Order: sequence, then structure tokens, then C-alpha cells
Amino acid sequence: MICPFCSYESTRVLESRLSCEKASIRRRRECESCIKRFTTYERVENCAITVVKKDKTKEKFCRKKLVKSISDACKKTAVSNIMIDKITESVESEVVMTGKKEVSSSFIGEKVLNHLADINEIAHLRYLSAFKQYRSLEELIEEIKTSSKVPALFQF
Repeated sequence: MICPFCSYESTRVLESRLSCEKASIRRRRECESCIKRFTTYERVENCAITVVKKDKTKEKFCRKKLVKSISDACKKTAVSNIMIDKITESVESEVVMTGKKEVSSSFIGEKVLNHLADINEIAHLRYLSAFKQYRSLEELIEEIKTSSKVPALFQF
């Protein structure tokens, strides 16, 4: 492992542990040259999964895109980066556990919505509005009225 601080090629592992979902291994490392510490994550690469989008185009599953979409919904809320990583790991695990080589973007979006509904109401509504691509406030309000996943706080 190359040190991100000094680019020295030799580091040692100080601590290793499984993530909560047991989908990755977190390793705490120390550079043997500059003695600085950093964290790495080791996970199975799921490159065989293809996402089928709403317009029927296909693309390779990208963890970074999933993290970014969740992070955008969680901006300026109490949802931490650690929680965003946990949601991402959980959704990624659910996608892999389907056993399918192709999954729809709506399947992934629904999984994210389910997790956000349990964690933060505002983040859930932000993700919902982007995921469903509402064209007007009236459409969003109608969804809120009919959705069982939206908390009573937002019921009109």
C-alpha cells in the first residue's frame, strides 16, 4: 500500500476489523517512512452488476455515484458520513444478494429510500423528489399525501 502523504511503498497494518454489514474490512495503517496513519477499506469488487436505467440504457454499477446521490440528499442534515457509508454498504449488499447481473435503477432507488425513511425525514424527501423527478410542487405534495413511508409530520 502506498502512503497517501509521502508516497512511500511500505506501510504496516495496525488494526483490521469488519464493517457493520461485514461487506468490507477496515484497516488502520501506518507509513514506515513518515509515520503518518491512514485508513483503507477492502471490499469485494462487484463489477459484474449492470444498472438498467429508466430510459433502458445500461451502465456498470458505480458505488461512487450511489454515495454522491445519498450525500446530496443528506446535505445540511444530521446524517453523518459514517451513516451514508453504512447505507451505501447495505444497498450494495442488497443489490449483490439479488444474484442478478442486471438490476433496475428504481430497485436501487427504492432501497435507498427505505433506509433514508428510517434515518432522516428531510433526506428522505430530498431523495424522493430527485428519484421520482417531480415537475411540480403539487406532484410532490400528492406523493407525500399517498405515501405510507412519509412521516405523519409531512401529511397535509
